[in-house]
Amino acid sequence: MGRSASGTRTCGPLGSARGCVLGQRVHPTHSSYHAGKWGLEGFTESVSREVSDFDIHLTLVEPGGTRTGFASALRYTTETTPYRDNAVGRVRRYLETADDSAFTGDPAKTAAAIYDTTRHPSPPLRLSLGSDTYGPIHAALTERLAALETQKDVAASVAFTH
Repeated sequence: MGRSASGTRTCGPLGSARGCVLGQRVHPTHSSYHAGKWGLEGFTESVSREVSDFDIHLTLVEPGGTRTGFASALRYTTETTPYRDNAVGRVRRYLETADDSAFTGDPAKTAAAIYDTTRHPSPPLRLSLGSDTYGPIHAALTERLAALETQKDVAASVAFTH
């Protein structure tokens, strides 16, 4: 909820950003895309804390694959031998052969869920949408936490020991 200039309450978040499941989980060949999405994640989280005292909420929408025709509209350069049999080649072949069934998100339901979130008095910072989002995001966060746990001692080891 926010407040207008007159002090009356307004419904829902006053801002939202369109992230993506790839702002939480990475795929080879998407490095530039990930850079933008991860940057948006950090920006949105930071700004949400900056404006929270004003009762302004931000929601980062993280949809999964949505049937928009995007994949079928992709155009490819000529495949090169060094990339044919590695992660880049595998992702390319997946995208080249993916049909609409690979994208489980319904655009109308996604839009409705986003709209509904803007009506909520306390919307989530992140809104994961799509049956292909929860599992991968959960796995990525679990992997990051496990990696962080292995660094606990080395992290503490660089502190001053007064």
